[in-house]
Amino acid sequence: MEQTFVFVYAKDGKIKALNIEKAKRLQDDLIKEGWVHTKTLDACVYIQYLHNDCEEVDLIDEMKSLTKRQS
Repeated sequence: MEQTFVFVYAKDGKIKALNIEKAKRLQDDLIKEGWVHTKTLDACVYIQYLHNDCEEVDLIDEMKSLTKRQS
């Protein structure tokens, strides 16, 4: 399976999810506009996780966690 990465940027409680080409092209402008890179996700692994492993996790909370910066 080919890996497809999604680059997540957050600002004011909103997110932008970009593929690698757009993220590379827009990175500097996004940062200047106040967007913060919060996560890089392997799309297939993340979807699989949401479906198979989130019985005890609220999916809305899990999606909202995308606005939080990674440690």
